[in-house]
Amino acid sequence: MDEEEIVRINPRKDVLIRGYEDYRQPVLWKQDPEHEEPDASAAFSKLDGKDSVKTQQPWGRRRREDGERSRCIYCREMFNHEDNQRGQCQDAPDPIKQCIYRLSCMLCAESMLYHCMSDSEGDFSDPCSCDVSEEQFCVRWLALLGLSLLAPCMCCYPPLRACHRCGEACRCCGGKHKAAG
Repeated sequence: MDEEEIVRINPRKDVLIRGYEDYRQPVLWKQDPEHEEPDASAAFSKLDGKDSVKTQQPWGRRRREDGERSRCIYCREMFNHEDNQRGQCQDAPDPIKQCIYRLSCMLCAESMLYHCMSDSEGDFSDPCSCDVSEEQFCVRWLALLGLSLLAPCMCCYPPLRACHRCGEACRCCGGKHKAAG
């Protein structure tokens, strides 16, 4: 083999490309003849007990002050703890809504819409949407009607959902904001 064909691996090549070898000392400083190496054995002075203050959070949850605002971990909005009631956060988990979804077999409806009526990107409309301007409005409702013959529990979804909306209006159903930490 010729020496020209041999590829030489230079471990410092990556250093030259990146411009640094160590996050504390760039390569450019090492090449500077006037640059002095920093002293690795830096001396730290010991603090007196009087000068240092140690604070520690109390164990458990602290009491929220009146009018204190926090950021919700679900919707990332600021909320007041005094005004935080059910139905305030649309992104928070709602166990009653999840129960209605499971009892009424809406997963079957969404699966049918996904496999039979989704677009090229896999998107499909809400199974119970009443927007007549949507594409395939009549076809979707006919398919849901046919599917409800196989899974009659789907007929329970509209009245259960209406009851849930009334519960949200009365503030006894729905998700609540939750503060971080």
